[in-house]
Amino acid sequence: MKIAINITREQMGGITTTNLSLLNQLHGSNDVSFVGIELNSNRSFKSASLFRHLSPEWFSHHVISVCDYPLGVMIKRSKNLADLEKRFAPIILLIRKILQKERPDVVLLNGTYYMPWLISIACKKEKIPVVLWYAGVLSQETSHFAVKEKNLMWNMERAVVHNATKVIFPSTICKEKVQRSVVNSTKVRNALVIPNPISPLFTQHKSPESSVENRIAFVGRFAQIKNPAGFIKIHKALLKCKWKHEATIVTNVQSIDRRKIPKTITVLPSMTPSELKIFYATQGVIICPSLFETFGNVPIEAACIGIPVLVHNNMGCAEVLNESNLRKCVIDFNDEAAVIKRVKELCGQQILIRQINNLRKRVDVKYISQEIILVIKSVIEK
Repeated sequence: MKIAINITREQMGGITTTNLSLLNQLHGSNDVSFVGIELNSNRSFKSASLFRHLSPEWFSHHVISVCDYPLGVMIKRSKNLADLEKRFAPIILLIRKILQKERPDVVLLNGTYYMPWLISIACKKEKIPVVLWYAGVLSQETSHFAVKEKNLMWNMERAVVHNATKVIFPSTICKEKVQRSVVNSTKVRNALVIPNPISPLFTQHKSPESSVENRIAFVGRFAQIKNPAGFIKIHKALLKCKWKHEATIVTNVQSIDRRKIPKTITVLPSMTPSELKIFYATQGVIICPSLFETFGNVPIEAACIGIPVLVHNNMGCAEVLNESNLRKCVIDFNDEAAVIKRVKELCGQQILIRQINNLRKRVDVKYISQEIILVIKSVIEK
């Protein structure tokens, strides 16, 4: 069985970490092999070191540069989604040629942004079934865009969903959000919920860490949907009430304006999973104030090694935290006073071993990989 997937090389991206967990778990299997399709917006780039450990006969990596097709420019020149598709026709043709050469049995598509959208179009033309693995709700992440761009993104997301034979949601909250705001239906056809797998680097950690008091951190993209402004607001409120602490933001430093971040906050660049694990262990609590997330790997990684987390109840991972009896790690970030109180309460505490074990079982990559493969097999057999 050959599976094609769209991949990225952004170390802190949820798609990258989720894909790597799946690929590492299945690597070397005689029953399955993978084709990685990467659409890179740069003209010049190094080889993707994240995938070098995968056997080339098991994992075939194709890269297409879309540097001459900047999305912003393409959107400005397009009247509607059909027009945008025509402008990307040369890229779609290149994807089709890869699919014709590799002939995968199915495509496991991550996310609904324009790159997965282009691949889904190529799959439809080549009559290759698509399993859509939701990663971010595009219409939510672009809700602050201008009307034209926002409508194009909404239609793009709808198109990807409709091109899919089966849809895997990482949380119930994601499924319900897509049903309400994307497909305008009470039901997405052939849908099921499977949590994101977490790397054994975190789930097979031998013992809980002793977290460090009065250190708070935000880890993730500096995007509006992730709400880093909410983290900064919490930091300022803690300073105002004279609660001494250290605050850190770990993000893609090239995408931020450092002048907009208080000098009292340390800013660190993106990290590898191994570096992140070490970083988590130095923190008192990892704070995730995202306005909405389909899942949220970062807080689950931290909690799996025993570090307290505090996540917005509008994040998909809140479901597995609640199921693991970690309800204190979930809160409504609209209640600032309650959030400040909970940060102080959690910071420097330890998560109980039985809670960690409950959480690890729910995000175990071995179990979830088997679930994903069963879904893929059902699509191929059909």
